[in-house]
Formats: sequence, structure tokens, C-alpha cells
Amino acid sequence: MSGASVSFDRAAAYYDETRVTDPDALRAVVDLLASVMPGRGPVIELGVGTGQIALPLVARGVDVTGLDLSADMMTVLRAKPGGPSLPLIQGDATRLPIADGSLGGAYMRWVLHLIPDWMGVLRELDRTVVTGGTVAIEPGGFSGPFRETYLRYREILGDAVVAVGLTAVDRDEQLDEGFALVGWALQDEVPVMYERTTTLQEVFDEVPSKRWSWTWRVPDDELASATEEVRAWAIQRFGDLDRPIPSEHVHWRVYRRAA
Repeated sequence: MSGASVSFDRAAAYYDETRVTDPDALRAVVDLLASVMPGRGPVIELGVGTGQIALPLVARGVDVTGLDLSADMMTVLRAKPGGPSLPLIQGDATRLPIADGSLGGAYMRWVLHLIPDWMGVLRELDRTVVTGGTVAIEPGGFSGPFRETYLRYREILGDAVVAVGLTAVDRDEQLDEGFALVGWALQDEVPVMYERTTTLQEVFDEVPSKRWSWTWRVPDDELASATEEVRAWAIQRFGDLDRPIPSEHVHWRVYRRAA
């Protein structure tokens, strides 16, 4: 698929409010990444954003460099404790300004759905990560009531809410197939529990303000109309919309170059 990667400049001011990971889940993610990166060289986070993972990982002694398309997101990162000392690169993950075989590993969270040429990212990782290195990815997507609600929006709004890159539905299968094409294989799949306090009512209240990237290409009036339709459907499907959505397991997928 052609087209430009999606920048999060417009979300920089509120990103942390919509993406805060609970402390236990964040600790589990940092523990995982610190354990799977083999110490063969520096590690890069693609889509470093506001440094939610990179900064605590650096505090654990991992040599992290962050890359992001959005200068505004990295400005927020630099204002945080430890942010000024974190090496940062503004750039596109499909064209890494990094020498062949110079990275010990790489990781990313909630990025590949924003990149039309996401296979180009995998090819760049194959080029830049040393033999024996590791790539860890949490591809994002939807599950449970969120997934059903998103699919209902998609029925109404069509391609305008479909990710430009890795899809939100069969992302794991796509990712495994993509890595196989560049000669890498899934080594491990590690679950992490994310505690949620969000309700569907809060989701419906927020959607018209376009705080989430899947809404950005939809005209305001169409999004508002669809939200009222989906809200009515959700009441029939789930009942009380003020009930917290259950916690969910997400999976970090750990890849290494196939033997």
C-alpha cells in the first residue's frame, strides 16, 4: 500500500491522557523488553512518542534511541525527567538513517497500523538489526467490547476508519507472515494484562472529538451521526454503558531471524 505514514503531531498535547498504561502493565512491559534485548548493541524504539516505554527502559540500563515522525510528540518527551538525555531521531520507520547491522534490537508499540508500507519497516529492521538481535512488537488493535464497537463503526463508515497499515483485526497473522517474508520467525508471545477503567459511555463521549487516530479521516458530521447509531446499538448489545470494560490481555510478539 502506498501513501504517507500517519504523524501524531495533532495528538501530542493529549496523547498521554489517552494512552496511559497502568503501572503494573508498564512494569511488565519494561521487564519483558529488558529481558529479551540481547545486549548486542543499541536498541531503537520506532514510534517513541512521548517516551512512555523508552524512559523507564533507559532507567533500567538499556541503551535506547527513539525515532518518531512527530516532532511535537518528541517535544513532550524532552520535557519529561530524563527526556533531554535520550537520543532522538525524527524520521520515518520505512527509511531508517541507521547503518546496516548496527542495532542490537528494536521494539515498537501501536505503530504499524499507521504505516501504509509497514512491510518496508520490517525490511529496514532486517537490514539494521544484527544477527542474533531481537525485535519485539505489541501491534495494538481491538478486543472484547472495543472490537465489536469498532467493527460496528466500520460497517457504517467503511474504509474511512480502516487502518492505513496493519489492520486492527487480523494483525497478528499479518505480522507473522510479514516477518516470514524477510526471514524472521516468531520466537515468543508474551501476554500482558492491561487494567481498564474506561467505559463504553466514555468512548462514545470522546469519539466525536477525534482523540483516536482511526477517527481522523471521517468528516465531523458523519462521525457524530455514526456515534449516535453505534451508541444505540451498544445499549442493546451490552446494556449499561457506564460499566467498566473488562481488563484485557495483549500480546507482545518477539521475533528473531530464522536459522
